[in-house]
Amino acid sequence: MKKLLIVTAIVAILITTNTAFAGGAVKLGFDFPGDHKVSAFGESGTEDVEAGFSLTGEFFGAINKNVDLGGGLTWQFPRSQKDYPADFYFIPLYAMIRVRSDSQETAPYFIGQLGYNLIYDGDTDYTGIDEYKFELEGGLYYGIGGGVILKNRFLIEVLYSVNKGTGSNSYYNVDIDVEYSKFSLLFGVNF
Repeated sequence: MKKLLIVTAIVAILITTNTAFAGGAVKLGFDFPGDHKVSAFGESGTEDVEAGFSLTGEFFGAINKNVDLGGGLTWQFPRSQKDYPADFYFIPLYAMIRVRSDSQETAPYFIGQLGYNLIYDGDTDYTGIDEYKFELEGGLYYGIGGGVILKNRFLIEVLYSVNKGTGSNSYYNVDIDVEYSKFSLLFGVNF
């Protein structure tokens, strides 16, 4: 139910804003090594996550000549943890704001993202098997960064993002909190 409310709120915000469609962007991201934190019973542990790639699609509506509102979806290719043989990935759906310069040749911008993400285990090593299995659910997603639009067409962006989720094991009655944070370098095309 919580998932449905968050996604509905994001869609409602995007639909009800009085904006003109300004276009969108497709981005390929290189995700630098990040941190994967799991917390349970008041304790937490962090694993290093190896570098990965992601693919993003976004659309924008112009509020004025310097501010865009929009939304996006990112699909992270499965990524591995350095010392733990388990793959995972998130798929965040988010609302966003982009504040940009109105320059036509080189336009720097700031971007903020807020939404909900789904979490997936890439294999059974992450969630366990049989009575050790965790049922995963997504959670809050947020990102903040900046970039530059070149010749009103191409973009380069640096983004810090955090994916959160939860997991539960009904056999042992255990709940966990999951957090994955990383920096990304993205290259894209505006349309």
